[in-house]
Amino acid sequence: MTKLAQDNATLAAYRVFETLKFLVKNPASVDDIVKYLEGLEPVNPKGYSKAVVYKYITTLKFAGINIVNHKCKYEVQDLPFKINFTEDNIKALAILNEVLENLPEQNLSAKFTEFFYQMKMRYSLDFGKFEEKKNLLKESINISTPNIFQLKILQRYEKYCKDKIRLQISYINLFGEKESSTFEPLEAKFEDEQVILLAFCTKTNTFFELNSKQILDIRQTPSICSAGFFASTTVYKLKGKLSKRYTLRYEEQTFGLDANEELTVANKNEPKDKLFLRLMRYADLCEVSSSKKDRDYMVSLIDDTLSNYEGA
Repeated sequence: MTKLAQDNATLAAYRVFETLKFLVKNPASVDDIVKYLEGLEPVNPKGYSKAVVYKYITTLKFAGINIVNHKCKYEVQDLPFKINFTEDNIKALAILNEVLENLPEQNLSAKFTEFFYQMKMRYSLDFGKFEEKKNLLKESINISTPNIFQLKILQRYEKYCKDKIRLQISYINLFGEKESSTFEPLEAKFEDEQVILLAFCTKTNTFFELNSKQILDIRQTPSICSAGFFASTTVYKLKGKLSKRYTLRYEEQTFGLDANEELTVANKNEPKDKLFLRLMRYADLCEVSSSKKDRDYMVSLIDDTLSNYEGA
């Protein structure tokens, strides 16, 4: 082989690899590939015809690389030496895809599409299973993101938590009444399409989850947050079938069923408003035992609910 022939073969191999490199990034038409090759060095003085590009693609196919033509663009479907994907891997990708599709930043969704296209070539990912996982996730979880207004509130609450300074908060309680107390901010989160501030009330020694719609005013005090919490404990009994099927949550504690087959549960970490609303769903299968303040609060909630049915 002459030196000229060797040089031409070397350049041809270089262009074949550059074609693969270009296709690995994104699907591309023949015109896209031609334009890409013409921008490389060394430049082919004769330019690149579509026929030459077809030869490069055919060479890649002979090398065992699965390239298909989809919607007038060539796509790399598979690369050699695949890595197996587990069910958990597929689920994690489906969750990531679902989250990014719901974010207001559209460029993130576009980047994932590019990432997913490249990943399919290197891993034995069953695209059918991926779509199946995505559909199941849409039915089982609700992924939502804050709007611009909610995002500003969330960022403000996050700053309160980071500053670790006690807050004087005026808010509307479950009875629709205005209250004011001192709180230590713990966590800001977006849940059920609401911005929520988890805080510890120093007056009642209880945890609260206050959503932004409840909060009327927040002011930072001169006092810093304390090092620990001494939360009050709510004790309640569960009866009937619920006592046998109940699953402990929020680091709850229990001593098991008593002689009457009632389950006594001690809870001090769950925000009180959230706890009492949950206990009300258990109706006559639940009774708050202590403290007296918690019993009275539960009675007030029940009386307030029953008042809606007076005269019915």
